[in-house]
Parts: sequence; structure tokens; C-alpha cells
Amino acid sequence: MKFHLTHQLRWILGLTAALVLAGVGAVALLTSGSDGEAGPSAAVSPSNISGRRTACLTGEATEAAQRTDTSAIWSGLQDASGPAQLNVQQLFVPAATADQALPYLAGLSAQHCDLVISIGPTFTQALETAAKANPRTRFVAVATDGQPAPDGIATVTGSDNEKTAEIRRRALDLPASGS
Repeated sequence: MKFHLTHQLRWILGLTAALVLAGVGAVALLTSGSDGEAGPSAAVSPSNISGRRTACLTGEATEAAQRTDTSAIWSGLQDASGPAQLNVQQLFVPAATADQALPYLAGLSAQHCDLVISIGPTFTQALETAAKANPRTRFVAVATDGQPAPDGIATVTGSDNEKTAEIRRRALDLPASGS
């Protein structure tokens, strides 16, 4: 038995085959090299495109909210920022332990904070470790009387006005970027 295909049937089968091959090819092209998971993302490298020095105020959110010196120090940094060509930022986060605070301190260093000012005991306890891991960043602990100072870390105490003045002075004394 011999099959005889009409001209019209051959044309339909040829078109169908061409469409199937085109579809398979398109699917192969779109999915080639991808197994459904994203490849490794490029490393993010924060940069200070302004070229200005940066002072960062940080601490455990609840501790910082309960202190009277927090807003005074932040205001002092903001006042210093304009004429001194200084970027300032604050980061208050929930961190119950020094181990939880340490990644935030490392992150501020990675973001090119030249001066990191820590408020409260939770973050202050992590400063010594952060300073060893980030030698280019200056760290300052704002402490209350009787709060232990970490080894090798500048500690600021006194009245709210004294703390604010000292932090402002340290921010203004930062060397120019690239120094």
C-alpha cells in the first residue's frame, strides 16, 4: 500500500513541521544556560561618589530611643555636615547582643563610614571586634558613666552637651577623603 499525499496535505504537514522546529528552537534558545536558578550575582561594592567624608551614628534602636543624648549628638553631626563637607547618616536597629550588632558595624565600614559613633552598651560591646576587622574606620563609643569602655576605642562621656561637642569635633577633624 502506497500513501499518496496531496499537494495541500504536504503543504500543511511541512508548515506544521516548520512551526514545531521553530518553537523547539526558540525554547532551547531562551532556556540555554539557565537551570531556573539565578547565577551568582556580582559583588556589590558601595562607593562614596560624593568624595566627602562620612560620619555614621549607630546603636540599638530601643537603647538609642531611651537616651537623651541621641538626638543631641545627631543634631550636632547634622550641624557639622554642611560647612565641613561631611556626609552624615544614622542607623538604629534592633540588636539584642553584641554578636547581632557586629554585622551592622561591619556594614557601616563597608559603606565607607570614616567615623562610626556607637550609642549604648550593645553596640559598644562590639566595637573592639569591629575596629580590629576594619582598621581604616575610626570608632567612638558614646557611654554613660560606669559603662565599661572597650580596649583601644575612644570613649566619650559627660553631659549631653559635652558628648555632642566632642563628637562634632571628632567628625570635623576627620582627614580629607583619600588621605
